[in-house]
Amino acid sequence: MKKPNMNVIYFIIAILICIIGYLLLNSNSNSNVSKATINNDMVRTKYNSLISILGQPNYIESDASNHLKSATWMSPLDNFNDFGKYGGADYIKIHGVPSKKWHPYPANVFLIVGKYINVPEHLFGPIKYASETINIEQLFVPKKYSDKYYNSGKKEVALVTGSCASVTISAITVQFVMDMIEKYKKNTKKCLELYETFRNEYDRRIQDYLCGKGITDPIPWFDHTNFNEKASMFLEGKCNTVETFYVDHDELKKNN
Repeated sequence: MKKPNMNVIYFIIAILICIIGYLLLNSNSNSNVSKATINNDMVRTKYNSLISILGQPNYIESDASNHLKSATWMSPLDNFNDFGKYGGADYIKIHGVPSKKWHPYPANVFLIVGKYINVPEHLFGPIKYASETINIEQLFVPKKYSDKYYNSGKKEVALVTGSCASVTISAITVQFVMDMIEKYKKNTKKCLELYETFRNEYDRRIQDYLCGKGITDPIPWFDHTNFNEKASMFLEGKCNTVETFYVDHDELKKNN
């Protein structure tokens, strides 16, 4: 009976040690990233809520001190296979440190919700003027659409996003863009005339939600209950100064 070749055995053991070491290192690295520090209480609460609903994010950014910069739920652009995978959205991102917005009400901003939508170029201006919380990303879209643009100059989709501290308000923002596109996509001769129209319509929808009326324009792809958010809100000290809105407090209590 032949004695085992010890050199072969040592070689196999060395390979196994390398594999185990790599796996442990990779596991620790992923663990450290997933446990990145979030100092802001609002962000930390919403981040944990999103993980419980959507699972772990696809992408996480942290700084050198392991503080969360951002976490994103989205399909890889080079392996995109379906729309609306994240509670009806194509893109949900949370920032570790909030920013601020002023219009139509001052507020913290750290959540971004987006959908891939065809945006007619003549509406870019009115859409952006409606709110600084609206953005239109034309280049970083699923690969098949960016390739088509590269080869033909045709833009089939852009990532339209709304930003706030609420998934629901961000979804209202995206639906506003979708509705304005549907209504004015063929009206190519109007542009400057639509700026105030879009801004006023956006303000009205956000005020409806924040002043007790709730989601007054349907969002077929979104259900606020999936994200444990309220059907409406009421901003004390703000909404009672808006003369055009009547708030039924009994109905508001039911919704909340």
